[in-house]
Amino acid sequence: MEYPLVTHHATLGAVLRPEGDGSVPAHYGRLAAEYTALVKHAGIVDLSARGCFAVGGRDRTTFINGWVSQHVKPLVPGTGVTALFLTPQGRVIADVTLDCLPDEFWLTTEPAAAAIVHKKLSPLVRAGDFRLTDLRATHALLGLVGLAAPALIESLTGAPLATWRTSLMVEKVGGGTESLPVFAHERLSIGNAGVLVVQRPRYGQPAFDLFVLHEAAVEVWAHLTGAGATPVGWDALEVCRIEHGTGRFGQDFDDTTLAPEAGLGHAISYTKGCYVGQETVAKIHWRGHDQTARRLTPLRIASDTGTDTALPGKGTPILADGKEVGQLTSVVRHPVTQEVLALGYLRSAVLAQPTALVADGRPVHIREGAAA
Repeated sequence: MEYPLVTHHATLGAVLRPEGDGSVPAHYGRLAAEYTALVKHAGIVDLSARGCFAVGGRDRTTFINGWVSQHVKPLVPGTGVTALFLTPQGRVIADVTLDCLPDEFWLTTEPAAAAIVHKKLSPLVRAGDFRLTDLRATHALLGLVGLAAPALIESLTGAPLATWRTSLMVEKVGGGTESLPVFAHERLSIGNAGVLVVQRPRYGQPAFDLFVLHEAAVEVWAHLTGAGATPVGWDALEVCRIEHGTGRFGQDFDDTTLAPEAGLGHAISYTKGCYVGQETVAKIHWRGHDQTARRLTPLRIASDTGTDTALPGKGTPILADGKEVGQLTSVVRHPVTQEVLALGYLRSAVLAQPTALVADGRPVHIREGAAA
């Protein structure tokens, strides 16, 4: 599937690469500048290759609530959450964002999980009043990321972001209430185009997801870049992701991974009631304080001054005293510092008592301060 914005990216000099069932801009020939925009200013990236679905019908809340790991029933229009689809054994099928509109949920997920989510939800259409629509046929999804992103949105839309809701009080099974962090969204205008703007922080940075009809996507892109946003490719976004220590479905975790192993506790409610996979993740949480045999861990791999271009690949063993104690999942060379940053699984025993680690003949160090 190709998206209308792909042609526009080509005119901007983007280098395209496959992602999911389409193509995405990998970079625009200036990776260091694109990374800097994301962490110091504002970068605009085309996320249209992500899976995007509209879920409607009277049974939408009941059906979705039984599938995902986070509260759904308490959501009100204008709010959303991060959630997981799990197997009965608590392994991750997909991580999703779920935004509550007046008569639909809009669900987004990684390209690698889009077909899986569609396969899981499609049978529900025959089980009740439930509709499932692929939004990629009608909408582009743009990501605006960086410290200047909130001011840019406010200047282009007039929206007072300080008034947007950031939490909901929800009831816990067994009594009492708790605060649920939520994403806020609102339908706004950028130029002459209507846009669903979702306040969705990404990789430690202020960020927004912008859903816009395909025919207006180039116009909105032009307004954002005209206001100061830098076109950014997926490669720079991957640097930010790995630097922040955030796993990605299909790269760092999949349906062989227990949710707590990948550090996905923020997407799980332990008080909402029944959903697929709840029993397993609840046992790990309440009996073991989320302790598992291994954990996804931010790492740094020793290198020279940056001239060695070959990096260890996914699956490279991590060794301690010659014995395998983990594996690398994501590896990237930082475009500014030239450090080799990585994510990988390490045995919990190693994390409890750190020791000298090696991967591909290079020393490996556990990074402090990154979010696992």
